[in-house]
Parts: sequence; structure tokens; C-alpha cells
Amino acid sequence: MSDKRPLEWWKTSVIYQVYPRSYMDSNADGIGDIKGVTSKLEHFEYIGVGAVWLSPYYKSPMKDFGYDVSDFRDVDPMFGTLQDFDELVNQAHKRGIKIIVDFVPNHSSDKHEWFQKSCRGEKPYDDYYIWRDGKRDKDGKPIPPNNWLSVFGGTAWRWHEGRKQFYYSAFLPEQPDLNFRNPEVVREMNDVVRFWMQHGADGMRVDALEQLFETEDLKDEPRSNLPGIPPFQHEYLKHSFTTKLPEIGDIVRGWRKVMDEFESKDGSSRFMVIETYEAPEDRNRFYGYGSNPFNMDLVDGLKAPLTGTHIRALVEQEYIKLPEQGWPTFVMGNHDRKRVSSKFGAEYVDALNMLLLTLRGTPCTYYGEEIGMQEIKVTFEQTQDPWGKNFGPDRYQEFSRDPWRSPMQWDSSKHAGFTKGSSPWLPVHPDYTMRNVKVQRESPQQTTLQLYAALAKLRQDPVFQRGELLFSVTDDNILSYVRQIPGSDVSRYFVVFNFGKTKSKNDYSGAPASSAKGVVIQATCSLIDRVKDKEVGLNDLELAPGDGMVIKLL
Repeated sequence: MSDKRPLEWWKTSVIYQVYPRSYMDSNADGIGDIKGVTSKLEHFEYIGVGAVWLSPYYKSPMKDFGYDVSDFRDVDPMFGTLQDFDELVNQAHKRGIKIIVDFVPNHSSDKHEWFQKSCRGEKPYDDYYIWRDGKRDKDGKPIPPNNWLSVFGGTAWRWHEGRKQFYYSAFLPEQPDLNFRNPEVVREMNDVVRFWMQHGADGMRVDALEQLFETEDLKDEPRSNLPGIPPFQHEYLKHSFTTKLPEIGDIVRGWRKVMDEFESKDGSSRFMVIETYEAPEDRNRFYGYGSNPFNMDLVDGLKAPLTGTHIRALVEQEYIKLPEQGWPTFVMGNHDRKRVSSKFGAEYVDALNMLLLTLRGTPCTYYGEEIGMQEIKVTFEQTQDPWGKNFGPDRYQEFSRDPWRSPMQWDSSKHAGFTKGSSPWLPVHPDYTMRNVKVQRESPQQTTLQLYAALAKLRQDPVFQRGELLFSVTDDNILSYVRQIPGSDVSRYFVVFNFGKTKSKNDYSGAPASSAKGVVIQATCSLIDRVKDKEVGLNDLELAPGDGMVIKLL
């Protein structure tokens, strides 16, 4: 029989990522804010979200949209106030919704008080960042101490004329890396975690953790030898000296210890999830540190055209390689990656949402995917993202993340109901008059939004929370699996998709379904009117491309 102990809240929740700048504008300045998020709590209830992850809202010069933090313990006025955050937490908790904050430990803004004092050599801040003397060229001019490259391109070393040294920044020049070899920095960042737990946060998503340490000997990093990569681009090198160093583990354990202080007081678990794009054998080490890694295989590993075989391979490797106490946290999109509809085609959005919400593990959804939002087109003049701007008008489209950060589409009014101001910070997608929350919620026919809400509700069934997943028929078109709790008399479910380009008729009645028929309890929008609540035979079930069904086995 299955374990009857209650599951931690993050194992039973759908996590929903809010990019505050793009979610809802409450004060008509064209930029989303915390009060805007609070005003949409009812939407989270409707779609069955149990936890909201907020991208950074901290005080910042916004060189990287909040990932350059100038005060880790305050809210940027653009997004509101600390009192607004407290009210969001209060109102969310009244509705049973948890709040997960974005934690950005690797670096601060160059405007942070710590960095300003470090530049002046003031103790104890003189060693809060990574400073080096560098080398000299033939003319005696200072040059970087090694070949390390920034994620955003070019050298990762920046000369500071006042201090007469280079400082290291893995990302933008305005994002100097903190020195986690300094115990004072470790203590400071532990206190930042404590601060947000004191303000009611239920968990945190940790940004850019793999860059937290660098080797001290400053050796040049080796070439990656990837074809077609120019020497200034990050991918030109293998980052064996600047990423994934073992010292990261002790730092994460320290944050876990802080979070456990709060868990011991009220008995509610605190969730820590790590941003990592690594393969299972690398990312699974985070379980041993007291945290969960995101599984990004469906973000970066999944490529068009879709096949059932490929999806199964990506999901199955997660389950096969998962440590005994591991729990998957699946992601299909985020603020740094293209939208699902653009990567795979709008016709597969419903099936991919169904996949995400019926897998074994916790699903994490990027805002707008519940209505199938599509990417906007952005001219170079409209581009806001510094990563895109850095590559100029010829290559900005390869790197700009603006297309998938467009304002949330709430209704058919001007600017999609996102703002009452004259213009939003990024253009709204032209399809907003028909693709929006209000239209999809009120439609008499099932919509992407209605399907998402129904699937989130279905996830509250113990089979989808605790049950095992057994793969069934899989080929270039089809992915299928059974969800069941072994030794239990609760219902068993068969989930099947056609991710291919042609119709498929298959016999699914053998093991593991071991049943000749079932009742369709949910289906993608293209299919729902013909099959909902109807009994179907499993020995000759036909699905068209983009179709998906959840069938209760009889």
C-alpha cells in the first residue's frame, strides 16, 4: 500500500511563475506591479494554482530587469512597497496560495551599497566581491587576468579606475559577483533568506546558482570547440573553472538550515528549487544539499518536431535516475525561453499542458501558457532586453527575451486589460481580443484555459499526486501512460497523446492498462465535444495530431 502520510504542499501544488513587470499594472505606468498580482489572486484560484513564484521585484537599477539587485531586503518602487508584498502574502495565504520568491545570490547591482563601499576599499566590504590585479599589456595598460567570458558576451572582468583592479561579473558589467569565499558574505545572504521568510515567503527559487563560485587560481578556461561560435560569445569556452564548483553545496545547506528554522516553528515546509539546466546526473546532487532542482529537459531538451518517443525518453530518464527521496519539478517554459506555442505550434499547446499536469511530480507553468499565449514581434527600437541589445540590430532577435515577456492578456479592452496607462512597457500581442482570460473563461465551448483549470483540479486526485507512472504505447506519434497507486482500489487512469503529424489508431488494451475500455474524463479542446464522459474502447483508439485524453479505466 502507498504511504499515507500527508505530502508537503509543494508536492500537491501547481507552481505558477509570474513575471511581475508583465502581469498586471495597478497604477497605469505601463509596468506590472505587486498590487497588480494581488488583484489577480482569484485567477490563481480559478486555474488551481497552489503556489506563485514571483520573478525579482527587488530594488534595482533594472539593467537586467531586477536580476541586478541594489537592495536584497526591499521592493523597487516600480513594483510597489514592502507593505504591498506583505499584503500579497497575507491575501494569498487566506486563499491557501503559497508565495515563492526569486533569490539572486550570485551577484548584486553595481549600485548596491556593498559594492560602492568595496570599490572604496572600506572594510569589511573590501572583500565582498572578487577583485584581481590583472595583467599588463606591452604598453603597461591593465588587461584582464584571464580569458573568462560573461554569459552576456565579452570578458567577464571589468576594470575599476578608482580601486585600480578588475572585478569579476559572470553576467552584465553592472552585476558584480559576490565573493562566497568570504564568511561575511555567506552570513549576509543567509540573513537575506531569513528576511523574506520573516515576511511570509513559503519558498524560494534560486537564480544562477551554478555560477556561485570560481576557482581561485585564475587558469584560462579551455575552448569548447563548438562550431560557428565567435570568440566573444560565452559558449566559445568550456566553463569548468567558473560553474558547478563543489563549494556550492555548503552554501545551499546553509540556506536550507535558515528555512528549517521557520519550518520548525509552524510545521509548514519551505520549498527551495534551483535554476539549473543540467542533465539528471548533475542536477540530482541538489537533493543532497536540501533543495530540489528544476527539470528543464522539457524546456531545452525538447525540440520540434515533437515525437512521443523523444518526450518519453526525456521524462523516463528523470524517473530512472531520480534519487530515492527525489521529487521531480517539471518546467516547460520560463522568462528566459521561448513560449510553447512558438516552439512547437499552437495546435500542441493543450496536449503539452495536459502532459505537464499529469506527469508524476510538481508542474511549473509560466504565466500565459494557461491561455496559449504567443510571442510578440519586437523591433530593435522596441527591444528592452539588454542581452538582445548587446548583439545589435543584426543579431538581437537571436538573443532578446522580450518576445515571450509580453503583457498578460486579461480581456479584449485596450492593452488587453493589462494597463490603463497610455502604453505598456512591451507591446501586447495583436491576438489579445480573442486570446484572453475573459473570453476563454466565459466561452461555452471548452478553451485552453478551461482545460488547464480542469486538469489542475484533476491533479488533486491521489493517483496524480502519489501514483506511479507506467509508460504504454509510444512511437513517433504517440505517448501514453497509466497513472495508478499499486495495491490500491482507487481509480486507474490512462493518459494518451498524439504529438505527431498524422492520425494514429492503436491498441492500448494490453499491459499496463490491462483494460478494454474506459470513460473519457478530460480531453484537449479539439476533441472534447465528441468524447467527454463517453465510454471508449482501448483496442482501436484513434487520435489526430494535437489530441490528448485522460481516460478512467474500467
